[in-house]
Amino acid sequence: MNKAQAEIDLFMRKCDEVTASGFILADTKIGELLKSVVTSDLLYALFRRVLRGFDYAAACQACMGGQGANKRLLFPEDPAQKLAFIFCLLVDLDNKRIDLSELLQEYFRGDGSLYESYYSFCNQVIKPMRGIVRAMLQGGAPLPAPQEPLPRSLVQAERDDVVRSSLPDERKVDALLLLNEISARAEGTHPQALAASLCGYLYFCAGCGRKNERIESMRVALASIKEGL
Repeated sequence: MNKAQAEIDLFMRKCDEVTASGFILADTKIGELLKSVVTSDLLYALFRRVLRGFDYAAACQACMGGQGANKRLLFPEDPAQKLAFIFCLLVDLDNKRIDLSELLQEYFRGDGSLYESYYSFCNQVIKPMRGIVRAMLQGGAPLPAPQEPLPRSLVQAERDDVVRSSLPDERKVDALLLLNEISARAEGTHPQALAASLCGYLYFCAGCGRKNERIESMRVALASIKEGL
């Protein structure tokens, strides 16, 4: 069995253990489930993809609806959004920002028993999470398309503007070397190298007082890439 398959099998097993554990061991089993994600290169990449750009606070407002006895948890219809919401919810449970017993009482009330509430939680949260991950890894559900960190057209426009600028020739050469490297890394397959190139060009621009909207876009792109590293 290869490493990736072993990691997937471990994740699936940890999902099953959360479901089978019962409420008493739920905290420990949820922690083990999350650990199986962050220690797997494959699963970590998958969850980082679905979490990119996901607004958890807004999702909570949209998904945790109702009042009193009518409270219920509504999940996003999109599989990737649903997976992102479930993952963030489990992280909140693991970090004790949300109390599991209170969550069960408010949103998984059922017949009022803790056993039924936890059973409902597993059916609505853990099992769908397991199913979505399996479907995505097997190609049965679409992954969100990776966004290009920095459009090549923007880099090309900046390059053209540098050539036309009043910068001394030696400065132009330095700028073009950096921009060529940014363009080569712009597809995002080497985010650390792209971040390093962007950082170098931004420092170059700060040193020579160069400012424009493209440079601000590069600054935003650098901050976004650094969040994912």
